[in-house]
Amino acid sequence: MFSVVIPAYNCEKTIYETLESVFGQTRRDLIDEIIIINDGSSDNSDTIIRCYLKEHSEIKSIYIMQENKGGSRTRNTAIRMASAEWIALLDADDIWLPNKLERQWECIHNNPEICFLGCIYPFKILFRKYKAGLYKITPEQLCIRNMPSTPSVVFKKSVGLELGLYNEAMKYGEDINFFQKFFLRDSYFILAEELIRISVGKRYFAESGLSSDLLSMHKGRNKNTEELYEMGLISKSFFHLMLIMNELKFVRRQGIKKLTNIRYKDMGDKKNKLL
Repeated sequence: MFSVVIPAYNCEKTIYETLESVFGQTRRDLIDEIIIINDGSSDNSDTIIRCYLKEHSEIKSIYIMQENKGGSRTRNTAIRMASAEWIALLDADDIWLPNKLERQWECIHNNPEICFLGCIYPFKILFRKYKAGLYKITPEQLCIRNMPSTPSVVFKKSVGLELGLYNEAMKYGEDINFFQKFFLRDSYFILAEELIRISVGKRYFAESGLSSDLLSMHKGRNKNTEELYEMGLISKSFFHLMLIMNELKFVRRQGIKKLTNIRYKDMGDKKNKLL
C-alpha cells in the first residue's frame, strides 16, 4: 500500500525518533517499504540509520547514500524507485502519531476519488475553525493558508508522476508547489485530525535551516501563487490580493522571528549568569 519516503540530511538528533514513529504505526502492515536517502550528511546520521535498520527488519527497507543533491531531487529519486501504489512522505526531523497511516488509509478506502491527502489539526482558515473530519479544499483556501505540512501527506504515485513531481530547481516552497498540482486532478483533501508532530527539537523560524530563511520562503510562496494563476485556478484579482497578503505575512513572520530570537537570547544570558 505505502512506500515511506524519507530524505535524511544531518539528522543525527532526530532520525531515531522519526524511524520509531514509522515502526510504531498501528497498521504497520500497510507499509510495503521504507526508502531512506542520506543526502550527503556530514554528521553521525549514517551510523544511526544503519544500526536502526539492522535491528528492525520487520519492514523492507532501502537505504542509499549519495552526495548532497537537495531535498527535491532526493524525494523525486525515492518516489520513482518506490514499488507501492501510494507514497507517504516524512522528513527526518518529524514524527507520525501511531494511528497516522491507519486513519489516512480509512479515508482513502472510503473515498476512492482521493489521490492526495494531508492532515492538519487544528484546522483553521482565517477566522473559521473547522471541526474534525475530511475536507476537499480549494486553490483560494490554499493561498490563504499553505497546507498541509509535508510529513502529513500521502499521494498516489502514478498521479504524482503524471504531474511532474517536485521542481528540482526550487529550494523554498517546493512542497506546496508540487502539492498544488493535484488541483488539476480535482483531488486536494485535508483530514482535520492531529496525526503528526513536526520539527522535533527545533524552534520554528528561529534556528538555522530552510525554515529560517524567511525571504526565500516569501519568494517561494509568491511563485506558487503565480503558478496557480497561470494554471487558471485562481482569478487575476484574487492573485493580486494574495500578493499583498503574502507581503503582510512576510513582515509579520520577520517580527515573530526577531522576538523569538530576543527571548531565547535573554534565556541564554540568564542561564549563563546562574552558572
